Amino acid sequence: MKMLTVVACLLAGLVFAAAQASEVHQLAQHVVTVHIDGHLGSGLAKKANEMHAKMETEGWRFANLAVHTENGDTEGLWVTYVRD
Repeated sequence: MKMLTVVACLLAGLVFAAAQASEVHQLAQHVVTVHIDGHLGSGLAKKANEMHAKMETEGWRFANLAVHTENGDTEGLWVTYVRD
């Protein structure tokens, strides 16, 4: 009986892991984060606007933005987009 319980638990774990992997895969198809390089004053706002326009034409919509800094210098932007 113990062996049957162990096998049942292992199978349940595998089913749960497969379901989680499927959810992660589905989420990955709906969320993307891109880095926009802003090193050496390279027109970061212009690049961000161009990226927004490009992503919008591909069906993505803006979700979040984080400024990437190192040692007080702006290195770029991390921009997250989502789609339904």
